[in-house]
Amino acid sequence: MSAATHSPPSLSLPGQVTVAHRRRELSFARALGVGTGIFLVLWGPLSHIRWLGTGPGWTKIEAVFDVFFGLLLLLPYSRVRNPKIWHRLMAVLLAASILFVFVLVFDVLYVANLYADPNPSPVSATAEKSLYVYTDDTGPKLPLPVLNCALVFLALMQAPVVYFSRHPEKMD
Repeated sequence: MSAATHSPPSLSLPGQVTVAHRRRELSFARALGVGTGIFLVLWGPLSHIRWLGTGPGWTKIEAVFDVFFGLLLLLPYSRVRNPKIWHRLMAVLLAASILFVFVLVFDVLYVANLYADPNPSPVSATAEKSLYVYTDDTGPKLPLPVLNCALVFLALMQAPVVYFSRHPEKMD
């Protein structure tokens, strides 16, 4: 065979193959959402415990919301046949996803404030014991919010994944 007879592979897949490929990708993304949901159900109470009883009052609300959002991610949206119920669940998932981002950002800002406060309070003194802190020559450093960043990404991904899992043809 000569090089002229080989054509470069097509970047677009034909109709049904495209839909099947998208369904596999969406099922993988949805599996990540279910894993995130399981993590949040377990992380909610642990997040509250990390303050060793000295955290602010909103940590209880944050823990409950983490568990609630984790349970939302665990719902089998693909099995809901009633369009009215599915639309309501989708609206709740969208609203909870947006609220989840604000909860995580608020948590990061609160922790950052504890370390930036020039007048240490009893809560910020305990924060050094209850939160992961690393140090270098200049003193303690705020931990990078890698977990929160990953959770934000995975949480914001789930609403479109749930929608396009139901309507893969609308991804074009």
